[in-house]
Amino acid sequence: MRVERFNVEPPFRAAALTGGAPGGSRAAGRKGCPTLAAFFLVAGCALAQAPLKVAAVNPGAVAAASGSPRQAIADVEKRLDSKLDQVGGKDHVYILGLTRGLYLQGFGAVFSAELDLIESPRPNPFRQQIGPQEAAAVRQRKLQNLAVLRKSLRDLWTDAASLLGSIPDTDQVVVAVRLLYQPWEDTSGMPSQIVVKGSRKAGSANVQMEEQ
Repeated sequence: MRVERFNVEPPFRAAALTGGAPGGSRAAGRKGCPTLAAFFLVAGCALAQAPLKVAAVNPGAVAAASGSPRQAIADVEKRLDSKLDQVGGKDHVYILGLTRGLYLQGFGAVFSAELDLIESPRPNPFRQQIGPQEAAAVRQRKLQNLAVLRKSLRDLWTDAASLLGSIPDTDQVVVAVRLLYQPWEDTSGMPSQIVVKGSRKAGSANVQMEEQ
């Protein structure tokens, strides 16, 4: 099949190239040819440049290079959640935020969780306020669970350290729980945060416990 080409030069194109008005002379249109040729020459040079090289990223290699024991951190998170759910006497502690862990190169592993010492009652449309007697009973139950939590945190720290065999012995292992309270509670003498920390090989007897 033969394809015929037609040399059609619309008036508006000639005007655009020459700066003249539509309907300009053919001579004026020819004056734009050098400019047009230069444009295609520059464009051709730009397209001829070597393409940018994108380096392939291997997630496994990145993890290995950074030394971040991701799987061990995830295992500890699950273990701590399971253990915390069983902490308590008559009442179990109430988990408000699941354990979150991270590994800091050159420091160690840090794990944090958010708890209510019991599942505290909350005002609702049928009970607008928590009375003084109920508030006092809640405080007493929380004090009992606080003593249990302090002891359990040392055991939790030991579990975390034992699962982190992939990190150096001198790295720190930190387990922190943040305790949240309702606005109506008497929190005098109650910590808002408990932190247990020590080097991975220190052993639970040598770790430090701090309350804030």
